[in-house]
Amino acid sequence: MLVLACCAIILVGAARTAQAQPSAPLYRVATLGADPTQVWDAFDRRLRELGYIEGRNLALDRRWSHGYEDRLPTLMTEALRAKPDILVISMLPPAQPAAQCVPILAIAVSEPYGSCRISPAARTSPEASAREVSAIHLRLARATLPSASRLAVLTNSDRPFLVDYVRELRTAAVAAGLTLNELDVRGDPDLGRLASSITREAPDALLVGPGFMRPDSRRQIVRFAALRGIPSIGSHVADGVVIAADYDWVQLARRTAELVDQVLKGALDPASLSTAAPAKFEITLDERVAKSLNLTIPEAVRSQANRVLN
Repeated sequence: MLVLACCAIILVGAARTAQAQPSAPLYRVATLGADPTQVWDAFDRRLRELGYIEGRNLALDRRWSHGYEDRLPTLMTEALRAKPDILVISMLPPAQPAAQCVPILAIAVSEPYGSCRISPAARTSPEASAREVSAIHLRLARATLPSASRLAVLTNSDRPFLVDYVRELRTAAVAAGLTLNELDVRGDPDLGRLASSITREAPDALLVGPGFMRPDSRRQIVRFAALRGIPSIGSHVADGVVIAADYDWVQLARRTAELVDQVLKGALDPASLSTAAPAKFEITLDERVAKSLNLTIPEAVRSQANRVLN
């Protein structure tokens, strides 16, 4: 009896202790991106390293556009309506009034979204990012095709980022004595018209502005250019370009997770993120595409590649 009584006292004491201990807070984080790629895997992994466990102290609401911009406004509205503690985005829909603002953190660049402020994890302005991306695309085009004099760029003048991208590209191309033809795509692209323009212009290389249209349309245009013997350089290797150069999104995703941790713990006000972080580019060379075009990649370009697909 004495043993049973002691056990009962211990169990009651343990129960009271458990009741007295406050439960861990459940943080609600929403994400909006193109696809569940290694970038978001890196974001999730870094959160786990920082002590966040889904179902215990973290609820993750993941939303994907799969590269289709027309889905973004609805996804953004739904994410904001759910009122997470913080929303992390890697792509931004066209600006529109937002019914409910929450802290929003952009992995790459910051742009206004209606009345909601978007804080940058890596770049303070689209202009700075556009300048960097256009510069590396043009540099790789010139290094890969030293004799090239006529370039074409696929873009969409409805997107402010791409307006900046082309403006920076045009300035640098003129300074280098190159001709730049702009193939502007708005709304639903007329692929037949674009194909005719590429055939007529016959550029030495095609530059593909980042995310200017649906992925399947980009791939069709790049494939058509390749059939005409025209190599393409862009941001996404999946488009079929010879060389892809874009930010090191894995590195940026890990940094973003660290900033999310600070925001959730009250150690950081997202509005204070106003300084640019160093940007690291990842360059992917697709030897398979180069061989199909009978294109010899200079060793100086090959040595810059972080990845070579062959």
